[in-house]
Amino acid sequence: MFTLIIEDKHGAIVDEYSFEDGEFIVGRSQQADIVLPADNVSRRHARLFTVDGRCYIEDLKAANGVWLNGKRIYNITELPRSAQVRIGDFFLHIEGAAYARPLGASVYARLIPMPGSIGELTDLAHATVLIGRGKDCAVVLSDVSVSRIHAKITQDQAGRVAVEDLRSSNGTYVNDRRVDQQELQHGDRIRFGTVAFAYQVDGMPEIEVEEPAYVPSPRSAPRLQAQYSQYSAYAPAEAPLSAVDAAYAPAPRSVLPQVAAVAVILVAVVGLVILVGLAYDRWVGPALEARRSVAIAPAPAPRPVPQPEVADAASPFDDLVERGTDAIARRQWDEAEGLFKKARRIDPISTKPTEALNMIAMEKRAGARFAQAEEAFARKDLATAIQQHRMIPQSSVYRADANAALDAIAQVLELEGDALAAAKSGAACQEKYRQALSTGFAKPAVEQKYLKALKVR
Repeated sequence: MFTLIIEDKHGAIVDEYSFEDGEFIVGRSQQADIVLPADNVSRRHARLFTVDGRCYIEDLKAANGVWLNGKRIYNITELPRSAQVRIGDFFLHIEGAAYARPLGASVYARLIPMPGSIGELTDLAHATVLIGRGKDCAVVLSDVSVSRIHAKITQDQAGRVAVEDLRSSNGTYVNDRRVDQQELQHGDRIRFGTVAFAYQVDGMPEIEVEEPAYVPSPRSAPRLQAQYSQYSAYAPAEAPLSAVDAAYAPAPRSVLPQVAAVAVILVAVVGLVILVGLAYDRWVGPALEARRSVAIAPAPAPRPVPQPEVADAASPFDDLVERGTDAIARRQWDEAEGLFKKARRIDPISTKPTEALNMIAMEKRAGARFAQAEEAFARKDLATAIQQHRMIPQSSVYRADANAALDAIAQVLELEGDALAAAKSGAACQEKYRQALSTGFAKPAVEQKYLKALKVR
């Protein structure tokens, strides 16, 4: 479990996330997973992701860069324990990470497109490479036969490389055999849908992927030669026949018998059509007209039988998501967490369960802090109550309740400060006004009273 705490340049906590696995885009854009609203943050600034229980960060070529513990990074880097990442004016504290080391800094293999394929030459340098039609994949294949997230290629710590199909519609093939997961060898042919590549290990001999020259079969060679000679101005002239061959050469065939046979067939068809038309006008037509003249009472139309309405059966995944969303609305965090964990096991690729679980973990911590603040207020420990309320993230459902509580605490402290000021207790009066200002909800007059108490003291 990793915990991400975001602070602004003044040290105030802006937001907090918890996650076990997944991938998150950090940036200024509202489409980013973690939004940092500042001009010195790029729209897509960095990528935060996990692999095998380790957390990594990647600079997405942002203008102001990514800084880890005061040092700018350029490659994908594993985050150390208690890491501090600076992005623009924000500081990201990562808790639960291991130690820092570069990941996939060198190219270990290449995907070489096969002739006629839409793919491009791709270097494999990361430990995990997603392949698909979606724009968030490392290898984007814009082909209708490729799923949005089609497959992934991974390299383990021992250097073994494998391809895994991610439940794609048209499958992943290695050497024309459909696979779910397969370790790759130098020279293997990999196909994603209809897009094919050759797998070349770095440092191994280059793979020849040229198309083989077309050689016509012996049966089709004479036919192709005749077609070519019909259109070519340089077709070779036929060799003259010898006397013996000429004596036994077949006589040229005439086309007149074929033409005569076709003409006879056409005449017969026309005559048959004429006879059928005469027979219809003489016998069939009058009989049909007589039948139409007989009035027949129309049969009553059958009454429609009402069919019971059948509700569309929702999939187990959608049912769990709907029930989990309802539990979130009721602030039943444990129930919602269990439902979304089941949904993630059914569809591990969907981002809905991961996003919901991250939000649930944040809300559970926010709820615990709100409860601690209420307990501190009950025992009149207003300093602790203010601190716990202010640490609740702005995106939490408890934020509105915390703001209302801070506003009430500010009013209580102001009244206590006024009473102490009337009793000429300057130091105690000053402390009450200072605490009221720390809530962030004190009225403007409290600041004037605080400054006046400082002068009196």
